[in-house]
Amino acid sequence: MKKTAFDHLIAAIKSDDIVKQEEAANKVCALKDPASLPLIQSALEENNPLIQRVMLWALRNYPADLDYASYLSYLSSGDLGVREAALVLFMEGGVPAVDTLVKAGSSDNIVMQYAAVHALGQFRAPEAIAPLISAASSKVPDIREIAVMSLGVYAELVVVPVLISALHDVSDVRLAALIGLRGRLLNAEDLSAVSECLADEQEEIRAACVYVLDALTPEALAADPSPYVRRALASVTADKSVLAILCGDPEPSVKTAAVESIGKQKIPLEEHLLPLLSDQVPGVRRAAASALGNSQKPEVIPALISCLSDPKPGIRAAAAASLGNIGGESVIQVLKEAANTKNPILAGIIKNALATAEGKKYRELAVCPEMKI
Repeated sequence: MKKTAFDHLIAAIKSDDIVKQEEAANKVCALKDPASLPLIQSALEENNPLIQRVMLWALRNYPADLDYASYLSYLSSGDLGVREAALVLFMEGGVPAVDTLVKAGSSDNIVMQYAAVHALGQFRAPEAIAPLISAASSKVPDIREIAVMSLGVYAELVVVPVLISALHDVSDVRLAALIGLRGRLLNAEDLSAVSECLADEQEEIRAACVYVLDALTPEALAADPSPYVRRALASVTADKSVLAILCGDPEPSVKTAAVESIGKQKIPLEEHLLPLLSDQVPGVRRAAASALGNSQKPEVIPALISCLSDPKPGIRAAAAASLGNIGGESVIQVLKEAANTKNPILAGIIKNALATAEGKKYRELAVCPEMKI
């Protein structure tokens, strides 16, 4: 493209006409001819975030011709759009881009170092692991934090010792390490190191520790002073006695988490769920109504039927869905009547529940044809 035509595109991008801006930007981003590269690089130097974003996107068409070190500064731009465009440019740059970031990761410029480590963390590529491990021992806490956080996305076993070691670092790094350890199979020594974090003074760290330990979390944490920790425990435990305790927790979010956990695991704790159908917090009532859909106890049906009169549509919908899962002739009749609601969304949910209940009945008839409707 000739400079005159290119300058017209730049002028259009700078205009207030959004349609012209978009058309011009698309044309620039489609350029691939060698003659346009110097024009794009020159325009990139303008102190205009929109122009910079478009030029960085356009440079993606010239990976073999780029000196990626020239674009490192855009990774730490004050404009989010520019940073994102620069990150994409590097992520699509292959080995030269990675090598540039690795070198910048040991730069004396802390801002540049942070930007490079952050970018490497987005690559999800094995070649980024070694420089990230190196950055995890940086003297700068912010860089250690982003390095540890980035390592947490890698499944490779080599990152586990780094994450475990980071548990003795400052609080932000410890939290990043625990987030990265979540869902991993850890040996006894590693689990012991994680368990030590249960005594941390920061509730966010104790809660993150619970998610790592999962079912191995001690039952005693049901008495932790922090609702964050108790809620985390409710989400991971399958212990009936612990869930029963947490169903009576004074914090509604903990109660809700416990009830939802009971429902997901189909644990028979009706004696603790039924009273929650009249809880003052709608979210608790809704969770209890949903969890009771797994029950086979006869007293659950009238309790759920009464929920069809709840002032909150979401609770009526949850009760209807649970009744549909339970099924039975009395349920079918009640759902037919409840489906006459003027709320179209609720009516659709109830009709689906009715279809589930009726389908359940007919499947039972197919198995036992001597049964009468």
